[in-house]
Amino acid sequence: MNLETLSRLRSLCPDEATFKQIKQILAGEVQHYEQEIAKASSLIEQQKALFHVITRLRQPLDLETIFQATATEVRQLLKADRVAMFRFYPNSGWDDGEFVSEDVDPAFGSAMGQKIHDHCFGEQFAVHYQHGRVQAVADIYDYGLSDCHINILSQFQVRANLVVPLLLEQNLWGLLCIHQCSAARTWHSNEIDFVGQIANHLGVALHHGELLAELRVEIIERQQAEKRVQGLNQELQQAITDLKVVNKELEAFSYSVSHDLRAPLRSIDGFSLALLEDCLNELDGTGQDYLRRIRSATQRMGQLIDDLLTLSRVTRSDINLKPVDLSMLASRICTNLQHQSERQVEFVIQNNLGATGDTNLLQVLLENLLNNSWKFTSKHPQAKIEFGATQKEDGTKVYFVRDDGVGFDMTYSDKLFGPFQRLHGMQEFPGNGIGLATVQRIVHRHSGRVWAEGNVEQGATFYFTLTEEAGA
Repeated sequence: MNLETLSRLRSLCPDEATFKQIKQILAGEVQHYEQEIAKASSLIEQQKALFHVITRLRQPLDLETIFQATATEVRQLLKADRVAMFRFYPNSGWDDGEFVSEDVDPAFGSAMGQKIHDHCFGEQFAVHYQHGRVQAVADIYDYGLSDCHINILSQFQVRANLVVPLLLEQNLWGLLCIHQCSAARTWHSNEIDFVGQIANHLGVALHHGELLAELRVEIIERQQAEKRVQGLNQELQQAITDLKVVNKELEAFSYSVSHDLRAPLRSIDGFSLALLEDCLNELDGTGQDYLRRIRSATQRMGQLIDDLLTLSRVTRSDINLKPVDLSMLASRICTNLQHQSERQVEFVIQNNLGATGDTNLLQVLLENLLNNSWKFTSKHPQAKIEFGATQKEDGTKVYFVRDDGVGFDMTYSDKLFGPFQRLHGMQEFPGNGIGLATVQRIVHRHSGRVWAEGNVEQGATFYFTLTEEAGA
């Protein structure tokens, strides 16, 4: 209170005793208001500090920067000797960890980089801190702390400390530690509340940091995946280029097979026929048999060459996808078969079966399957051949050709679709074993699958799909 105000008060008082009494009352009130003003100023500074922490959380800052700036600001505000963030090592049971950020008075040593082991903490206190416990110790030597706890604090020159948990969601990540090293200190409730709020906001920063770290890992993984995809695309382009070269070589080979090999085969067959026709009387029975065998072998070789070329064309030909009426294709094929013989064969063709595919290739597919059924039911006086479709639970349509012919032994089903693989002898059923291999190539070109079921003398069923199956 200034001298002018005191002089005016003195003039209003009747005597000196009254003046002194009023002076004492006013001095007490002024001191009270000064304390309230100081408390309000402290709260304002604390709110400013909280605002700064929240502002930093909204900025693209890393966790280390947020920790360091917060430690510096809190230490200055609380006039503490050290503010530090302690992190527990993962899977250590909260017994081990180290300080990861710190702001400390130069008069005292740094706690950074020192590994700390405290078996007492994990066993006795961790669960309490995980549920929000706050420890405010005015004097570590007069608080009933365990010896192991005092030894740890004293190595960092701590005399008083305020410890608040740092939680990552519901898990104890670490501790926010406020140290007074120069002397004992009583921690006021507003200081404890302030540090608790700081710890809560740092918990948000931890969560953001974890999300950011996961995002960075995801970005790196995506970048690596993109690089792998680019590498695979390059390899695929190279494979396509190589495949085109191979296809051109196959075309040249096919041309060679078609022309260069056929000519000598025709010569062998032709001269063998000439010998049989012109010199028949000069050859004994053995010589005639040899010539017939030569002709049969050359004709079979010619048929094998034709079959190989057919299989090659199926694999290399362009594919033109469009809606195809499979029921109509099957009906035409069965009609042609029926006209070749007076056999008693019942054809059952499901109506309105359609698919998206290449008409020419699907024609070849059905011809091979239906011709097989026709062939392998030829030993039965009456036979039944079916063409239909069913639908799987995932919506995939499965087509089938079924007959009641000689069937086959499922033990050898893995050989059915191999080129030139046969389960019956040539004398029993003619053919070169290329039909089912052709069927498989056509099905694969439509991203489908083909398989068969059968039993000896109980018929066979060949199934195929013309689209990629779910989970395949």
